[in-house]
Amino acid sequence: MTRDERRELSAAEALGALTPEELAMLEEGAADDPLLARELEADRATVAALEARLPREAPSRDLLERIMAEVGRLEAAEGAASGATPRETARRGLGRLRLPRIAVAAVAAAAAITIGVAVLGGDDLGEPDAVASIAGAPEFSAVAGEAELYDGDTLRVRLDSAPPPPAGHHYEVWVLRNGVELMDSVGELSGDGEHEYRLALTGTFAAVEISVEPNDGDPEHSGVSLAGGRFTT
Repeated sequence: MTRDERRELSAAEALGALTPEELAMLEEGAADDPLLARELEADRATVAALEARLPREAPSRDLLERIMAEVGRLEAAEGAASGATPRETARRGLGRLRLPRIAVAAVAAAAAITIGVAVLGGDDLGEPDAVASIAGAPEFSAVAGEAELYDGDTLRVRLDSAPPPPAGHHYEVWVLRNGVELMDSVGELSGDGEHEYRLALTGTFAAVEISVEPNDGDPEHSGVSLAGGRFTT
């Protein structure tokens, strides 16, 4: 199972859209892969949080058609980049058509989870419990930003001047909990802008880091940092 496939299954499971066979495959993979297990917990928490804030309403046909058109455009671009034939790209896209016509919030969550981050937006979280000024590593000195923690389970990250990740790599957001030696991955970061992550973790947090990770599915930190900072209350 590739990294993209497992993230796709994880997002679909959080939305209740997997077949029994797919669910069994996902649970088997999560049992052997700590990163996948954490991603699954985070996806479920994100959808639950959105559903708690927004009512379940069937999306209008116009909205659904625009979402599917954008999905098709992205899949076509991905297929062209990977050298896949139109038939192969279309076959991969059929799986998404099984998703139920659920809340607009859940549709938005699915799109956000699929690209690795939950981009919730809005300013209704109140005052943050802790704030970290993000500074770039020496080789990425132009990168800056800020991370904020809310209610012990929401991380908001704003990043500026980040270069595109190297080919075959992506950016990953990590947090360091007080009293814990290893950092926990909370999700991928797509680039500049403001992103929110729902944390499936307990405890208080000492620091945040954004790393440069190869797209090889390895759940361990690569050791290469883009930027980071320590939280202060």
